Parts: sequence; C-alpha cells; structure tokens
Amino acid sequence: MKTTKILIGICFALLLALSLVTLRQKEALLILNWGEYINDEVVERFEKEYNINVVISLADSNELFYSKIKSGTTAYDLVIPSEYMVQRMFESGMLQHIQKEKLSNYHEDMFLPGVNGFIESMSAVFPEYADYQIPYFWGTFGLMYNKRKTGLEEIIKEKGWEAFFNEAELPTGTEVGMYNVPRFAYAAAMFYNHLSPNAIPNEENIAIAQRTLSMRKFNEWGTDTLKKNIQKRDLDLAFVYIGDFLDMLYQEINDEVNPKDISDIAYDIYIPDETIAFMDSFVIPKNARHVDLAHAFINFFLDPQNAYENASVVGYCTPLVESYNMILAGKNSDDKYLQNWALAIEKYYPLPDETWEKPYKGTPLTNFDVNSLTKITNMVNNVKTR
Repeated sequence: MKTTKILIGICFALLLALSLVTLRQKEALLILNWGEYINDEVVERFEKEYNINVVISLADSNELFYSKIKSGTTAYDLVIPSEYMVQRMFESGMLQHIQKEKLSNYHEDMFLPGVNGFIESMSAVFPEYADYQIPYFWGTFGLMYNKRKTGLEEIIKEKGWEAFFNEAELPTGTEVGMYNVPRFAYAAAMFYNHLSPNAIPNEENIAIAQRTLSMRKFNEWGTDTLKKNIQKRDLDLAFVYIGDFLDMLYQEINDEVNPKDISDIAYDIYIPDETIAFMDSFVIPKNARHVDLAHAFINFFLDPQNAYENASVVGYCTPLVESYNMILAGKNSDDKYLQNWALAIEKYYPLPDETWEKPYKGTPLTNFDVNSLTKITNMVNNVKTR
C-alpha cells in the first residue's frame, strides 16, 4: 500500500512537471494594444484553438506605441495603432506587408462604406496604407457633454467648436477637458479656425493653435479619465473618442442592477462636421517572431461573429458590414441591452446617405515629421504651464 502511494506520487509529479514544461514551451503571441480594447473571451477562444498564449501589453497613446516598437526591447507580433501612426511606422521601416492570402476571412467587400472611404482617403496621401494594415475599430472624435448642465446641450449643438473654446459662450462654471495628446489638441484648435488638422505646423499655424488653446484654462488634460469624469459629473464637456463615450453608455444600459434606456443617460456626445476621423488597425512589426500566428489572430477577428462579440464589450464600431448588421438586428430582440446597443450604433455610427459629401464624417490625421511633432508638443506644453 505504501509502495503504491509512492508510485502514484511519482507519477503525479512527473505529469505535473511535464505539463509545466508544455506550458513553458507554448508559443506566445505578443500584442501591443490600447487599454480596455479587446474582448478577453474571444482572445481565450483563439488561445484554445491554436494552443498558444496571447500576451497583451498596453499603451495609452500612438506615440508610446511607436517608441516601444522603435526601442526593439520587445519583439511584438501585432500592434494596433491609428492611421497616422501606421504611416509613420511604415515610413520608419518598422512594418511588414500584410499577406492577405493568409486571411481566409478577408474579402474586398467586407467593410462598411465609411471604412472603404477612409482607406481611400488615407491611400491618397499614403499609397501603401491598404497593404500594411487591416481595420480593427474606427470612428470619430466628438464633444461629450453633461446633459444636466442647464443650457450646455443647446449651445454645444448650436455652436460646436466656437462654444468649446470660448468660455463666455458656455454656462457659468462649465468644467472642460481636453484630450491629453498634443496632436489631438492641435487638431481641435485647427478645427476651431476652420483649418485642416493636417495643416503643417509652421510658425503661423503654431501661433494660431497656441492662441486658440490658450483661450480657456482647461480643467483637465486627460485620456480615459475624461469620459469617466463626465459620467461622475466632475467634468461637463470634453473632446473624446466617440467610442469612449459609448463605452460608458454601454456600461449603464447593461448594468445588471440598474439598466437604463439611452434616453435616461445623463450625458451625450455631439459630433461636429469638422472633427478627427480615426481608424485603429492591426499591423505586423518588421521584427515580429510569429508572423503566421499574427495573421491567424487577424483572421480570427475578421470572422463576423468574433468581431460582433469583440465590439459588444469594447464600445467602438466594427468595420465589418456583416457584424454591423448583426448589431442592428438587435432592435428586434427581446434583450433590452441588444436593443439599446443597436439604437446606439444606428444613431452614432449611421450609414451614409445621399446628403453626405463622403461616406464617413471627419478628417483622418496624416503623419507629421519629428520636427513638426516636437513643435506641437512644445506648444501644448507651453499652454499647459501658463
């Protein structure tokens, strides 16, 4: 009996050691992503299907993506930057071509009209754009505001950027936040002056932007904190990703204890005609170690069902026509959350009609050289410290 227990113990130890070795030998796909920007359950399904580990590191800006890839300290297999950073990474020789023949779920007519229009616009200034990225999420920036601040909603919808920058236009005591990325702040200032966000930051344009950004004292320069503080009513107005707004909205309409209808939410977002349009995309760095697995991961998220489930927790808009239609089908569901989700997507990411000049709203950002970016950063820092 004692001998049997010893043998069982030895066998168990050997099996445990073997499993640990197997775990250590599993390939690891290294991804650099934004925070709160992927459905972990979909990732887990990919891990099981391919018998690998997916390791996701986080960064909170495109510029940090760039510096992490450039440093070469970690050989990331996939990164999810925005359009202008895709261009910058390409021009710096940091990316490799996406091999679409390895993407069984990819086909030319799979994307929404706005996504195709966005790609065409970027390709006009960056011809290689379509060959080095695959769309992940897309959308615009807008002005998120507190609906309970008397008079704020009316003035924002009426005057947009004019009200955002002119303190005298807003109700007394309005707390305002700016996105803490110099490139975005520069773009907002250009929109106020009816100039392109891609206007070269020469001496004249830097002076215009600095004068505009200095018109008010922003109560907060933030990122994810902006949306949360408007929800908490610590801020009244901020320039944010529309997906950040929708992230907060979805949390409230899907609250298990106290779910709400969209009409009951105490904040909303106004999308000016002149704003930033963005698209975050999968790219494969030049020094990626698991290129085939990187393509497999992209392909997995091009599956309409997976893309639908991914969008269900992230808050941003899927680029896929089929997934978009799956969301809108929720209007006929008995599930209150699916109904609200469908209404939100239809309202904030409408399909273009004949009145639209192009199939998407806003202007994509294109790459600036290092000298131009330094000028913008120094200008914004001067504004912050005044």
